[in-house]
Formats: sequence, structure tokens, C-alpha cells
Amino acid sequence: MIALLDTNVLIRFLTLDKDTKYRRLYNFFESLERGEMLVELKLIVLFQVIYVLKSFYRVPKGQIVSGLMDLLKYKGITIKEKKIAQRALELWREKNVEIVDCYLIACLEKDAQNILYSYDRDFDKFKINRKEP
Repeated sequence: MIALLDTNVLIRFLTLDKDTKYRRLYNFFESLERGEMLVELKLIVLFQVIYVLKSFYRVPKGQIVSGLMDLLKYKGITIKEKKIAQRALELWREKNVEIVDCYLIACLEKDAQNILYSYDRDFDKFKINRKEP
């Protein structure tokens, strides 16, 4: 069995939506925090949460990063490439770079032999190997 989190659940929790669903949601996330329930957070959902919070809700970047970094510490929330996701969030908080670019940088930082094929010269500011095709 696999249990996944959807974007709307995370948005409702992170924006502290105070309707009746939020009260149930708060208990749900408490059980995730303690590890009593297990769910997987897909990277695509993480990126969509960032997009929605930033564009629709106009939540400041630092607040988004802080909330998501806290969630990634919950015992019951697993995410593949967790360290890369955390590094991408750190880069996004610190730099004026889009989150997907931060994710690519985080993926490549581990090994100087890794290559990113891109025409975007902004990547040259980072310690990664960028080449144009």
C-alpha cells in the first residue's frame, strides 16, 4: 500500500485554513509528526505547493521554506531524495533562482563530474558543470 499527500492538503495545513476541515487536518498532521501514520510526499507535489503558496497566496519565500523544512522533519512523511529536496529549499531561500533550477543544482553538487546541459548562464554562478548542447 502507498499513501500520498496531495497539494491541497498541504496548502490547507500550511495556510492555517481555520474551517472545520482544518481541525481534522491538524490531528492528521500531528499523527504524521509523531510517525503514527506514514505518507509519501512526491517532489512534484512539493514544487506545486511552492508555486501555489508563492503565486496565489503570496506567502514570503522564507516562510514557505521554513514551513516545508519543518514538514520534512516529520517522522511520518517520507520523500525520495530528501537531502536533495532540503538542499534545493536552502538554495531557493538564499539565492534569486527558481526552485526547479535549485533542484537541478542540488542534484549536481554531489559530484564535480556531473553535467547540466543548459543555455542558462545563470548556472555558472554555482559550482556545477554546465555545458551547452
